[in-house]
Parts: sequence; structure tokens; C-alpha cells
Amino acid sequence: MLYWNKYNGVGHEPNIKGKRKFYDANIYTFDIETSSYYVLDGKVYPAVKYDNLSEKEKQRAIKRSHMYIWMFGINDIVYYGRTWDELKQFLKRLDEHISDRKYVFIHNLAFEFQYLKSNFHFEEVSARKSHKVITAIMRDYNIMLKCSYMMSNVALKYLPKMFDLPVEKKVGDLDYSLIRNPNTPMTDIELGYCEYDCLVLYHYILKELEVYEDVKHIPTTNTGKVRRELQNLTRTNFKYRRIVNKAINTNPIIYNRLCEAFLGGYTHANWIYADEVLENVDSYDIASSYPYVLVTQKYPNSEFRPCKIRRREDMSKRLAYLLVVKFKNVKCKYYNNFISASKCRNLRGAKYDNGRLISAAEFEMTLTDIDFYFYLDTYDLEYEILECYYSSMSYLPKTLIEFILDKYVGKTELKGVEGREMEYGRIKGMYNSIYGMSVTNNIRDDVKYDDATGTWEEVPLDNDTIIEKLKGEKKKAFLSFAYGVWVTAYARDNLLRRVIANDDYVVYCDTDSCKLVDGYDKKVFEDYNKQVADRIAFVCRVLKLDPNKYAPSDIKGNIHMMGLFEKECNYQRFITQGAKKYAYEIDGKIHITVAGVPKSGAKALKSLDDFRDDFVFSYNDTNKNLVLYTEEQSPIEVEDYLGLKYLVTDKSGCCILPNTYKLSKSLDYANLVSDDSSARARFKEG
Repeated sequence: MLYWNKYNGVGHEPNIKGKRKFYDANIYTFDIETSSYYVLDGKVYPAVKYDNLSEKEKQRAIKRSHMYIWMFGINDIVYYGRTWDELKQFLKRLDEHISDRKYVFIHNLAFEFQYLKSNFHFEEVSARKSHKVITAIMRDYNIMLKCSYMMSNVALKYLPKMFDLPVEKKVGDLDYSLIRNPNTPMTDIELGYCEYDCLVLYHYILKELEVYEDVKHIPTTNTGKVRRELQNLTRTNFKYRRIVNKAINTNPIIYNRLCEAFLGGYTHANWIYADEVLENVDSYDIASSYPYVLVTQKYPNSEFRPCKIRRREDMSKRLAYLLVVKFKNVKCKYYNNFISASKCRNLRGAKYDNGRLISAAEFEMTLTDIDFYFYLDTYDLEYEILECYYSSMSYLPKTLIEFILDKYVGKTELKGVEGREMEYGRIKGMYNSIYGMSVTNNIRDDVKYDDATGTWEEVPLDNDTIIEKLKGEKKKAFLSFAYGVWVTAYARDNLLRRVIANDDYVVYCDTDSCKLVDGYDKKVFEDYNKQVADRIAFVCRVLKLDPNKYAPSDIKGNIHMMGLFEKECNYQRFITQGAKKYAYEIDGKIHITVAGVPKSGAKALKSLDDFRDDFVFSYNDTNKNLVLYTEEQSPIEVEDYLGLKYLVTDKSGCCILPNTYKLSKSLDYANLVSDDSSARARFKEG
């Protein structure tokens, strides 16, 4: 690694591409290392001591952070500096040597951007929500920053294994508990740690360039990769575009109803088993749950139109319905409860089970016909259909079905094949992104960054903009958002119909899996799997598809049919405290799944009996951090661990603090709708 002033452009020639707008196709990477600390009663303390403070002291502590070294990679040569002024001088030299657009990759751009924004000017900042930056242009140096984490959806330390890179991220060579500043000397080992963060990223981008034309054209998100491939496949397929065009709704009221009806995976613990250590618990998973329903079920294939249906008996199984329903005197028939309170409006007289309704006096809800039928079967209730819209139904376009199946075949056949790990990782990532692509709603509220103030704002779209965007979606004719709404509804129904058949024995569910105590009826799963095989055979006959693509063989010759309930494992002992909170033993070893706690935190438990309310997962057990965005930091003199002082002027940053997690059975569980994007725009109805 070279000090920044060694850069003079020699040996680094421009690699200019483009027909009308020129850009440099060299690989640029960037990373920083930072120190986090807090100020209490005028004294600076390293962040590692934060966990020892009382709650009052934590509130009084002023959280701060600053950068003490930056690294900038130009292909496989990495330069470094210690201050923002040095970075500005370096970038000026680079821009003088190459004035065309340069693409710089940063792994987790949201973190670095929080520091950069106080030292550089930005424009055209793209973000999913406040702070979550995907791309941004550095105005004064003709640089576009791109988030490589968004592109790969893989942590930096896992990139070498996932993509078979010739380098690995260094581990343990930099002690983050120590306060450093730009005056702090760094050893060769520490500098090597910093250098390899950029080198890993460089070699990862090289792997991407084996597939994509150049640095400009690597998709900005992992889902974007599968979207682009499908777009290229269907761009001139006018039959495909005609089919999808008909299924895209341009009526903004229908658009609102689809957004309201969208519901993610079912994650829930059966209250009758909560807080109890159970013996001999079996776990079942649905293989490729979302892709399976995409390639075997029928979906709305026309714009939804209003109708006057007011009773279940008048609804046709040959049509899809989008409903607004008022429910009264609602009471669940089962131990497991299903209606999510967060999807209810005007809710009165409710009794809750971890955010699900046990009973309620009254509420309104927008839902699909699939959910409507299920709730009628699982709750005693009265209902009034306030609004009803219908669409005809058909299988998805054959091109799309075959696209999904080809990814499934590739993933299955490449798994475990020596020498093809990178190819497997790539196709697996694309296959796993198919669901995300199917539920993507491109009509989102604007996320705006104000360069003058360094602040974020999420701005709702106005009605005219929403209508124009809806028309634009129809013109593109790529995918219908209605497909995504029905995907999750079908998948939930497949899971939950099996849950109610074994209600007394179901302990826990999460999206495509359920865990059951001994005594459950295995025939429920066997019968369902027969239905899956029959459905696949039927669809293959109707659409003239190869059934082997639904059930490909792996390298060992084992057949993997999608959609089947498969017994994953048996837990010798199991305990849950609610959604996303459970622990289990296999072969005497304890494992945990707790939202917000790394799986390594299991070592904190000496026994499953410890997994109770108020149990504390300490930072020493989990190494879990809390990241706080800091703003308006005033200049402060910071003394490093060697006693060297430096006047820090960083105005913004990310303070990383040790995080302690206390287990509890709060009613406020993790958000069950799997959508961390910005809020979906909503049409204002009169």
C-alpha cells in the first residue's frame, strides 16, 4: 500500500469507454477506518466502555466518531492517507489525470457516505430510504460512488469464499476497541488489514466483469441482476410483453388496494408452547416456497374491475378478487392466530397474540381472495364486503416460468460441484432474488438528500406523479405488481393450511417452515407433497413444460422437487419466546435465532433453561454493535491509545457502540412484512 502522494498518474492509464458520454472503466475502490467513542462529563472514552454505563449515563453520553485512515484502490494498487484534506488533494490529482466519469465501489456505502457528506458535495444521490445510499455522484471530481454490498448482498468477509477470490479479508489485525486518530502510527500488519479490504473488493469486481460489460453496467442491486437478465430476455418478446401489459393496473385506487393487500411471510410462535423447554421437536421446510407458487399457480392477468359481489358463495374460483372487508365479532378457532393487527384499520375491542388477533369486535381490511377464504375457515366471524374487484386468471407467461425453472436447475446441479463455486454462488443469488423481483413496487415515495444541509427527507409522491408512473409501468410491461401480491398469499396458504391441520402440535412458524412437537400427523405433509407432485405434472401437461426442470438432480444424483415439505432436522430440545426468538439443541450444542442477536450469541446460554425473559446477551458474547448516525459534531481534541492528540473536525459520522440485548416477550415483535425499502407511495383518494 502506497502513501497518497506517491500517485502521479504514471502506470495508471485511462480506460475510456462510451459512445456519447465517456467514462473510465478502471476499477476504483474506497474504504475508511474509523474510531468511535463517547464524551461524558468532558472526558473522552472508547466506545467499548459504553456497555458499563448506567442508563442515565448512556443518555448523557455524547456519541462521536471520526475517520483516521482512508484507502483508495486503483485496480490492484491501493493508496492511503490520514485526513480528508489529503483525500481531496489525491482526488484532485486523479481528476486532473482522468477527467471522465470514474466509478468507485464502496462496500456498505451508507456507512462511508455519512462521513463523506460533511467533506464533499454530492448530487443525484439514490437511496432506498434515508441514509441507505445506493449510488451518489461526487460533484467536484466526476466520480460516481456505487454500493457493492447492495450489488452482492454479501458481507465483505464472505466475498472471497462466495466468489472464489484469490485474496481474503484480513481478520483480527486491527483492534477496533482502541481510539486512533490521524496522528496514530500504524504497523505494517495494520496497514495490510486496511489494504486488503480494497483488494478483496477489487477482485470481486473483476469477477462481476466476467459477466457484465464494464464497471458502469454492473447492476446496482442483487435483485437488479436478475431483473436485467429477464429484461434482456423479454425486450423483443412481444407475446410476453402483451400478456404482462394486460395484467398491470393503471387505476390508482386499485394500486392502493394492491399495496394494502400485500402481506409478507407468516412468522409466529404458538402461545401454548412459549417459555417451555420442549423435547423432540421436528422442523419442516417448504423447498423453494415462493418460486414454486410462481411456476405452478394462476395469477391475475387483467386489470381489476369493480363488481357487486357481497358473499363468499357468489365468488368464482376461476377469478381473482381484491376485497375491502369489514369484519365483526371475530374469534379464532385455533391456538395459532393468523390475522396481523398491523394490516387492520379501525380496529376495536381486540385481543392480541404477539401482534396477531385472537379476537376483535370490529375492523376493516384489504386482502386477496386467498387470504379471505383462509380467514373465513379459521375464524368465527361476521363480514361485510365493502369493495370488491375482480380479474381473470392464468399461469404466468411461459417465458417467465422457464426463466425461473432454469435458475432452479442451475442452482441444484451446481451445488457442491468442485471448481464451480463461483458460478453456483452467482446463480443461487439470482434464484434467491426472483421473489424480490416479483414483489418489487417501483412507485415509491421519493428519498431526497439535501447537499446544502446534509439532511434527508422522504417525500410522498403527488397523485399526478403516481398516475404517470403507473402508465410507465404498463408501457414497460415487465412484471405486474399484482403477481407479487398473490405470490405471498399462495405461499402463506400452503404453509398455514398444514398448520391448522396440526394446530395442537405446531410450536413455531417462519415464512416457509414450521416446527412441531411429537405426536403430529405426518400424513398431513405426505398428502400435501402428493398434491405438489400432481400439480407439477398437471402444469407441465398444460403448458408443455419439462417436468425434470421441477425436479432436477444434484451432483450425487439426488432428486430435488421444488415445493415439497421436507423434514429439515430434529431438535432434541427447543424453546421459543415469540416471533424471531427461539433456541434449540442438536447433538448437545445450543443454537439460537433471535432478531438482532448474531447466532454466535448462543455461547451465552449454558442451558436452554436460561432462554427466558430478561436474559441478557452481552456484547462480549455476541460482538453485536449498535450504529448511531451522528450529526453536528463540534471540533474536539481526541487523545489516542498512545497518548497522541489530534483536533478532530469531522462533523458527521457513525458511532459504533457495543450492544446488549435483553430477551423479553414484548407484543412489539419484528416487522413481519419483509420489505425494508422506502414507503410505498399512496394515491390520495377523494
